[in-house]
Amino acid sequence: MQNPAAPPDSKISIAFQPAPPGAILINATTALTAVVSNDPSNAGVDWSLTCSNPGNCGSLTALHTGSGQATTYTPPLTFSGNSQAINIVAFATADNTQNILAPITVTAFASNLKGNYVLQAQGIDTSFGPYQFAGVIVLNGNGAITSGEQTVNFFDQNPNVNAEVTRADPITSGSYFLGPDGRGTITVNTNDQDVGLNGVETFSFVYLSTSQALIAETDFTESATGTMDLQTSIAAPSGGYAFVVSGTDIASQSPTAFGGIFNIDSPKNISGNGSLADQNLGGTVTPEATLSGTLSTPDSFGAVTMNLTAGFAAAPIQFTAYIVDATHMKLIESDNTSGTGSGSTGGVAIGQGTATGTFGNLTAFSGTYVFGMVGVDLTGFTPSTLTSAGLFTADGAGNLVNGFTDTFLQQSGAQGTAGAQISGAFTGAYALDNEGIGRVRLLFDHLAPAPNPVVLPRLFFYLTGNGNPPLVLDGSDVSFDYPSLGAGIAYPQSAAPLSFGGKYGLSFTQQNGSENDGTAQINANSSAGTLSGVADTNSTFNPTFDNPISGTFAPSASNGRFAGTLTGQTFDYSPFAVEYYIIDPSHGFFVETDLVNSSSPSGVVSFGYYAARTPVCSGCP
Repeated sequence: MQNPAAPPDSKISIAFQPAPPGAILINATTALTAVVSNDPSNAGVDWSLTCSNPGNCGSLTALHTGSGQATTYTPPLTFSGNSQAINIVAFATADNTQNILAPITVTAFASNLKGNYVLQAQGIDTSFGPYQFAGVIVLNGNGAITSGEQTVNFFDQNPNVNAEVTRADPITSGSYFLGPDGRGTITVNTNDQDVGLNGVETFSFVYLSTSQALIAETDFTESATGTMDLQTSIAAPSGGYAFVVSGTDIASQSPTAFGGIFNIDSPKNISGNGSLADQNLGGTVTPEATLSGTLSTPDSFGAVTMNLTAGFAAAPIQFTAYIVDATHMKLIESDNTSGTGSGSTGGVAIGQGTATGTFGNLTAFSGTYVFGMVGVDLTGFTPSTLTSAGLFTADGAGNLVNGFTDTFLQQSGAQGTAGAQISGAFTGAYALDNEGIGRVRLLFDHLAPAPNPVVLPRLFFYLTGNGNPPLVLDGSDVSFDYPSLGAGIAYPQSAAPLSFGGKYGLSFTQQNGSENDGTAQINANSSAGTLSGVADTNSTFNPTFDNPISGTFAPSASNGRFAGTLTGQTFDYSPFAVEYYIIDPSHGFFVETDLVNSSSPSGVVSFGYYAARTPVCSGCP
């Protein structure tokens, strides 16, 4: 007798064919195929997707497929840190006990940012008063912030304090994320429950390069814009520095801005030789005040304590200066820990290097410059209610020619309307101080068309030499019909032709009684005169992300002033008219121009800066 052959195994089984990858980049997709064996019903495959962050695991194109048919996995747009573990399970539909797991790690682009970075931002807090932030964070290249320190000025609404205060805090930890389109987020953890949201601060950013990003604070408690720069040196500063800061004077509770030159002429010492400062305190300008002081040794994060004695101040002014490199520092006033300090201001300092003390004649200031400023319309004291962009040529002989400016005061009633506009061509004059330290006084005149009432803007430029941009202080209107103050920067304009096209990062501030701050990535199509992109914003402490924006632009003059529009639900008024001021093909300013439009006034002032960005990967947008 012969035994019959054993019947075939009829147990259902399932397997991936081919095996799925163990890791993918966040901008990639992957197809997964599972084959079910021994299923006479040919019921196919059920798919499941899970992760540690439910609701943000990504997506599958199909949750049921036939055996041997693919479903495609797409990662989430963002997540916390640099990687997220995803579990994809394939079940045999006919017998769910038969399943197979595909663990996949999704990785973003945090490796593009590694090292110590200096952050600075200015805006408002929930008191709607001025807010300043500066500090250093250490990025590990894998989505984690390992350490750092920061200084913050804000209005402490605790009934026991109820005043503008300064807090200096260690940064204990945090995380950062950089997505494929160049947008990202930073989360900073401190042990100070009065800072950010219970000690946690959140920033959006747009990546420009491995060494720089534009940032916006997107907390529910603060709103601000600024920069993030790779720290390449923490050597003790020396030589002359131009500086400007703005914020609040504590004694008078008035807006203030001041700037000048401080000359570190021996280690840790500003003797007063080659140093001076100009202050605009609520519209009252004190020029050429004496300035001297001392500096500490930089700490391990490149922070220097700077104590200044200024002729316009009754008490010493203390700054914490965060060193970026041999010629750049971010400044934040740190003398107001209890509500009784000198002020609450923040700004920037740029070193003059070997040019210190060499600005001896009018030829030291020549060429075409593009400037931008944000400040306060002193009609109402609200931050960011002055916006101004412009350009001119200094002829090296004391004359300003070929000037044009678009300047707006959101709260002024000087022109009989809600808001004031100063747009037009101008000429002017400038003079350098005899000491040769690099202080320039500018006066604009002969505006055409002439505003009514007449305006005579007064600015102070502080030269930096070595190809670096001068810093700018608004010395208000000499006629006093348009009182204002502010601080900004001017860049030498490149030679024509001036173009606007390519991939850019953008930051902006809007003000119409409440502030809207944000960052965006945009692509400008120079041939079509259009732009498109995505923005992350904080409008009245309500952060929103992934907002589409678009716009138009066209050269309106050969001087690099391009008329255009911006559109998007992220803006406080949309669409709105703007003028782009082109510095060179890689960066420029824009300013909103429809504040007092006769047919459709926006009531909003806006100011922004854009700069060329490098995609985070080959093939990334």
